[in-house]
Amino acid sequence: MNTTHILQHALQLANAATIEALVNLYRTAIHQFGFSHFIVTGLPSQSQRFENLVLERFWPEDWMSHYLSRDYIRRDPVAIASLVHSGPFTWREASRRASEFSSAGDRIMREAADAGLKDGVCVPIPVRNALAGCISLAGEAPITRKDALAPVNVLSLTFASRLQLLVAHRSTKGLTLSNREREVLTWVAEGKTAWEISQILGISNSTVNKHIAGAMRKTGSVTRTQAVAKALTAMEIAG
Repeated sequence: MNTTHILQHALQLANAATIEALVNLYRTAIHQFGFSHFIVTGLPSQSQRFENLVLERFWPEDWMSHYLSRDYIRRDPVAIASLVHSGPFTWREASRRASEFSSAGDRIMREAADAGLKDGVCVPIPVRNALAGCISLAGEAPITRKDALAPVNVLSLTFASRLQLLVAHRSTKGLTLSNREREVLTWVAEGKTAWEISQILGISNSTVNKHIAGAMRKTGSVTRTQAVAKALTAMEIAG
């Protein structure tokens, strides 16, 4: 991707009108570098919960649940490195430095690789009400050469800036789920799987997951359970 294309993508990101459009544009842009997943988050202090600081993600569900249940954020080499770096860095660099002090970081990185997040790049960003923040990007075999870090940095910083503006705007407007998102979340609250919901509603499994992802995005949730809880609190679905 040459400089002109990078600037074009950055301009599109800066002018995205919705979070959904912004995420789709960002995914397209980073795919050119081999990244298939990303997470945008603040890094918690001792008194903060990590899941409450996640702004947006396109991350494997099983890995996210595993990561949260073990509170890996406190020992993750990439997260720790984000606290001291001012510019983009590779996962390998963070892992290499962490291995000098503890084996815990090596284990986390191996488990991430098993989940399909084999290599990546992290871009430190400022996040409101957080100690620090970052965008972590990953894939099976992404391009992590030094000459690729600069364009990924530009795209990610533009994405993060626009995302936080749109999230702030959304919070002032309140929560509004679509009818289908409410319907799907209601069944999630009943304990149904995506496949079971697809059979009940007569839609595809991927469509169910799309509506769940939309509801999670609108509620600012990290997990499906959190999305259900927030929808219940906002009286978007009945308990």
